[in-house]
Amino acid sequence: MNLTRRRSIAGLIGTALAAALTLTGCSSTESTSSPRKTATGDTSSRLPAAEGKTSYPLTLESPFGKTVLEKRPERIAAVVPNAIDTELLLSLGVTPVLSSSFVKEGGYLGKHGADDVKTYEFVMGEEVPVEAIAASKPDLIVAVGWTDGLGGVKLADHYDRLKSIAPVVTSPDTSSQLLIPWQDSIRVLGETLDLVDAAKRVVDDHEKHFAALRKKHPEFEGLTATWAIFYGEANGLQYLSRPDSAPEAFLGELGFARNPGAREFARDATVSDELLSKIDADVLLLGQSAAVDDKGMRELTGRDLFRNLGAVSSGNFVQLPPKTEDGGDLLWAISSGGPIGNKWATGHLVPRLADAL
Repeated sequence: MNLTRRRSIAGLIGTALAAALTLTGCSSTESTSSPRKTATGDTSSRLPAAEGKTSYPLTLESPFGKTVLEKRPERIAAVVPNAIDTELLLSLGVTPVLSSSFVKEGGYLGKHGADDVKTYEFVMGEEVPVEAIAASKPDLIVAVGWTDGLGGVKLADHYDRLKSIAPVVTSPDTSSQLLIPWQDSIRVLGETLDLVDAAKRVVDDHEKHFAALRKKHPEFEGLTATWAIFYGEANGLQYLSRPDSAPEAFLGELGFARNPGAREFARDATVSDELLSKIDADVLLLGQSAAVDDKGMRELTGRDLFRNLGAVSSGNFVQLPPKTEDGGDLLWAISSGGPIGNKWATGHLVPRLADAL
């Protein structure tokens, strides 16, 4: 079952990419292997050397229109609210000139260059500050990981203003509210930035890492799993490994099967008392929001309704703190992260899962 699931994810990635970009290059390929001065005096050291596989001018098609990238960009603004695109750029060795402030939220990207990136302050539900983006003087705006309504804002509402600043590269399909697979996004970036091979290496390294984990932990194979988080009185218990979500995909890559109970939360992630039994699985992961103190968690996990869940009564229950020992946020790494966050998360999470089983 899991093998079929992994193949279907891979097939989705390939299909979306092929249909996607219609990144239509014209005849000549521009080489940028040596640093060049930009209009602001910076050099192209923000990007690795070009691979010579992408031709410019390049038409960037999106669900909202098209823009043309005349030459290989040097100043890249990554504007997605949760900063997933910044993580992907950093994994390619690219340093953007601007990112959402949420690039620091996960606590695991600092040593990968996040501390060197200028950020704009993003507030959930508020407009993306187009003026700050314009002030960074980008020659490409990256928005490939922007799912529909991410952070309470829609890319469709910003696209025309963004393209008036610089060419904009997006995902070919921004209709999902839960997940644009980062593998799709990084391949789009690789084609756009003439880093096709670099993007492939990131994807291949990720697949090898998870294949090694599945081989080391065959006990995960075929078991169902649930990832939930408790936000306290305000937002209650929320089901995170919803169908086609990033947490579900992450668990699937570790070898776990889809949980049939997840369908109950496809439209609304809130876990009421009446639905508590639906979160049960072979393994239950429960995260603790920073807004919840230890007393609040004990009250939740001490209730009979919770203690009677099969995963809890059998001991296949993993409770996760708001932050790891090194200050990272596992939930952020899984729900918003890309290859760097996912790999970091396995180092903290897999030993706990193995102990629980």
